[in-house]
Amino acid sequence: MSEVNEATMIEKTKTEIWIDKAVIVIAIIMSCYQLLAANFTMLSAEQHINLHIAFSLAIIFLQAIKLTQTKDKARSAFMIILLVASVAAATYIHFNTTRFQMSIGRQPFDKVFSGAVFLVVILIATKMTWGWVIPVISIIALAYGYFGKYMPGIFYHSGLSFSRLITYVTTNFTGVYGMLASVSANTIVLFTIFGGLMEAFGAISTIMDAAMVASTKIRSGGAQVAVISSGLIGSITGSVAANITLTGAVSIPLMKKRGYPSEFAAACEAAASTGGAILPPVMNAAAFIIASWTGIPYIYIVAVGVAPALLYYLGIALSVYIKALKLGDEKVKAELLPQFHKAFGKLAMFVVPIIVLVVLMVMSYSPQKALFIAVFTLIAMGLAIELMDKSNRSPMDSFKKFITKVLSGFESGAKTVAGIAVCMATMGCVVEILTSTGLPSKISQFALSLAGDNLFVLAILVMITCLIFGMGMPSGSAYILAALLGAPALTTFGIPIIVAHFFVFYFAELSALTPPVAIGCLVASGLADAKFLKTCIVSMRLAIGGFVLPFLFLYRPALLLQGQWYETIWAVLMVISFMFSFIIAVEGFFLQKTTAFERVIALVGALCCLLPIYVLDFVGLALVAALIVLHVIRFNKNKVLVRQGAEV
Repeated sequence: MSEVNEATMIEKTKTEIWIDKAVIVIAIIMSCYQLLAANFTMLSAEQHINLHIAFSLAIIFLQAIKLTQTKDKARSAFMIILLVASVAAATYIHFNTTRFQMSIGRQPFDKVFSGAVFLVVILIATKMTWGWVIPVISIIALAYGYFGKYMPGIFYHSGLSFSRLITYVTTNFTGVYGMLASVSANTIVLFTIFGGLMEAFGAISTIMDAAMVASTKIRSGGAQVAVISSGLIGSITGSVAANITLTGAVSIPLMKKRGYPSEFAAACEAAASTGGAILPPVMNAAAFIIASWTGIPYIYIVAVGVAPALLYYLGIALSVYIKALKLGDEKVKAELLPQFHKAFGKLAMFVVPIIVLVVLMVMSYSPQKALFIAVFTLIAMGLAIELMDKSNRSPMDSFKKFITKVLSGFESGAKTVAGIAVCMATMGCVVEILTSTGLPSKISQFALSLAGDNLFVLAILVMITCLIFGMGMPSGSAYILAALLGAPALTTFGIPIIVAHFFVFYFAELSALTPPVAIGCLVASGLADAKFLKTCIVSMRLAIGGFVLPFLFLYRPALLLQGQWYETIWAVLMVISFMFSFIIAVEGFFLQKTTAFERVIALVGALCCLLPIYVLDFVGLALVAALIVLHVIRFNKNKVLVRQGAEV
């Protein structure tokens, strides 16, 4: 019996090895195809998206087969059926694209059947990757499309027959083939390949080393490691949970060792990692979606996003610095950390391709062309670094390691985008049904009637919508739904479209910090062995800039470059003054413990800087200046008294 079991185990191991190889080969082929397609027109737009989704489905189902084939034979067999069905449906649609396009308005059986099969496998793949929430929302949207004629009030529409509904969201090449899937197939995938190569060449460890070295230059350095590294790595990964897992494993123990409370360490990591999703140039793929949705150039979206993202991180950094002063945290000892020239020398390898990317987009290159060139710049830098690595025995040894890293980056990029692709396809189905039935405009009118003529009330309603959507789904999906239903209400009120989308985007991302779900705080509190709810409260306090900025976008649009340059500078100054005063008021500490009177001045000054009234702006600045002067005078006086006491 033992021999039989041993043979079975060997056979299972062989099966897993073959599945692994198949996934790797498909992922590498997908990445190579996507890079070629970025520079050369190889297929029609519809066929390109179809192939992108087909590659993604194959990767997801093959990985599922590997996980289930030793534990659950029935489930493994079902995964094989789904794999075959997805490949068959995608292949059939690929070779009948032109005929299906010519038959729009008609629903022949094969068009309906192939579309239905493809839709089902996409929904199942989305459930396997992201959980039940997104596919359930899609199913509700499909049901709404079918049963619309039975709906009351603003939800009423004429309804779609089953065949029209299926073809409408699939083989008419809208819905799952729509704008969101196009963004995934043309732009997001190139960024995931770029990020995969960054990771394969050691970007994450290099960024961590550079952040650690930078931490030796300032007090609070132990905590600033989380702020710096989480922001930079988060802009690559785009995932809050993954970012916390990667950087928190280093930063959280370091903070706890230096005397920071567990909840503060977890909250700092959660807030900093959440900020990575709003940091240009990727912005958790939202930059591409906003550009496609609004028609505003991608490079302008990135430029608009820079100042708010930096202000968000400045708020966290200020909070951490004042907390360090309060706890008496000193600089991290340099001898315990990587050498300066090694850390920052290798960092240059990753900075150059990013500079190339930004420069090309400023020169009006399309994101696809710019990314194509940036990817190969990164590959060239990787080859140069590998050839100069003295630990390699020979140039051939260096070249082999280089090829291994490139293929690993291609594999990682394709695996990452696979889940994004099916999610975008599923959300595309929701967007298509809701927009075709006119529901977003109806909801916008309803929200406007609730808010009356009060923009602040309307903004609160949209904010709550964003945070609710963010409870049960990835922040990117939450943004898509909230932008679909909430942004039109803001634009109807007269808010510029880019401001409306940034308002929605920020609150969708900040849902990672708000209970009851707060996925960012959940992961970080687990790593820090901290209390979840207290971590949420502290993280929201640290990220106060993120919660205030969206409202300031509405009342101070110059923060998003909607105005004159001096208005932008003034708006930035007021935000910095607000955050500085608010942090002092909350912490009760600056250079030393603040008095009750100083805390009142700080709080009133913060509120004056927050309100968009020029008279109050000057009052707020005067109060902040008075706070600093009074506190410094008292601090110096106490220092003199301490010195005199020591002399006695």
